[in-house]
Amino acid sequence: MAMVTNSEITMLNNLKPYKTTWKVEVKVIRSWSQQSNYSGENTFEFLLEDMMGSEIYCTCKRIFLARVKNLQVGQWRFLENFSVYPAIGMYRLSGHKFKISITQCSIVTNSSLTTCEVPSIDHNKESSSEDLPTSGSKRKEGDADLNDMNSTSKKLCG
Repeated sequence: MAMVTNSEITMLNNLKPYKTTWKVEVKVIRSWSQQSNYSGENTFEFLLEDMMGSEIYCTCKRIFLARVKNLQVGQWRFLENFSVYPAIGMYRLSGHKFKISITQCSIVTNSSLTTCEVPSIDHNKESSSEDLPTSGSKRKEGDADLNDMNSTSKKLCG
């Protein structure tokens, strides 16, 4: 039986730890493997960004790697059914207060977005949040303060 997926897309700034059926549309900014001396287990790590420029850290244990094999740097994907945990520790890769963890139920599917289609965000204009499509979620006033102003992923296609 196929798993029913969530059709509503959530912006990264709106993720909360109380459920696991989120659906986000993200681009992979960076990916790498990580060896843990503590557990001896390899993990795969990702830095993800949504169309609003919000970034979040994502981790995946080796046993779930097949679930995220389509997460490739620079590509837009839908990511569904994952866990959200508080991001703690001194060395955080994003300013987001949560992190994503891939689970046995996680699904990655292709998005129709390309880097060229995502509008460039002018964080200095208040009206910019009204001009951007948000795929079902409304951007709150003040969210621009949470975005990474130095992200290199917002380059225009040339």
